[in-house]
Amino acid sequence: MKGLTLVELLVSLGSSLLIVAAVAGFARDESRWLDREARRLRLREASRRVLEMVVRELRGAGFAPVVGGFDGASDGVSIAAGDRLEVRSDLHGATADSPPDGALDADSDERIGFFPSPSRGVVSQSVGRQTLSLTLEGMVAADGLAFRYFDACGEEISTAAGELSAADRARVRIVGARLTVRDRSGDSITSEASAMLRNRAGLRCR
Repeated sequence: MKGLTLVELLVSLGSSLLIVAAVAGFARDESRWLDREARRLRLREASRRVLEMVVRELRGAGFAPVVGGFDGASDGVSIAAGDRLEVRSDLHGATADSPPDGALDADSDERIGFFPSPSRGVVSQSVGRQTLSLTLEGMVAADGLAFRYFDACGEEISTAAGELSAADRARVRIVGARLTVRDRSGDSITSEASAMLRNRAGLRCR
């Protein structure tokens, strides 16, 4: 059998190198794509977890099964601002395992708040007097968490002037939350969720 000439060997080698380079380039692109998708998945999971917590607390805001000093109808939403939300509920008595007593313990999980912490770049949750971080540091910009409030007619109650007054808070039937989270590479994801306050279901459009 006749052997390959030097030129044929060089052509064959060059073709092989091109194939190897193409495969390596594809593998690098695939790796970068997988890494980007993994980062976005982590962002989506972080956003989902925070918004689910907000929605859960909103739905239970104003829970007051016992008549007493706490008026869930008017005090269920105690702070309503564009970047801050606080809700209250009568979940238990003097101790966590005792039944609701009609009074609010502001130092316990009967008072829950959500707000951004710009200096650390996180979303924080207040539970009584304690503050917990719900995201990793640097994930949330100063304006990364925003709340909107709607009445029984579906009309937005503006927070342009700051926190809603007690009268405006009493009109709130639905609260919307928008959260933008980002990673160190600059990728970001914006998610939204909304919830109707169960104890405000009886509010009617006027």
